[in-house]
Amino acid sequence: MRNELDTRVVLDVFEKVQRLGESHEHGHILEGIVATSDFDGYSVNLSGSGVSLQLNFHQSYRFDYASEKEKAQFMAKLDYIHRHFTRGDKEE
Repeated sequence: MRNELDTRVVLDVFEKVQRLGESHEHGHILEGIVATSDFDGYSVNLSGSGVSLQLNFHQSYRFDYASEKEKAQFMAKLDYIHRHFTRGDKEE
């Protein structure tokens, strides 16, 4: 089975949401994506568009979604954040 997730992109998006996003109830939010982590940083979570993604320390991950359309929208938002936000600035 081919790995469908580039964990480097997920971690990049997580870091950008945490740094550039607005404070949210449990973490930070940017472009509709909420980034949270557990208390020890063992796993990071991204959620939005009806999808949640948990990435664990050893690069195992788990998606939770109701439809492929929701997952595609979620992945498009992650790609947008990855490509259009830099580490030091807001949207380019």
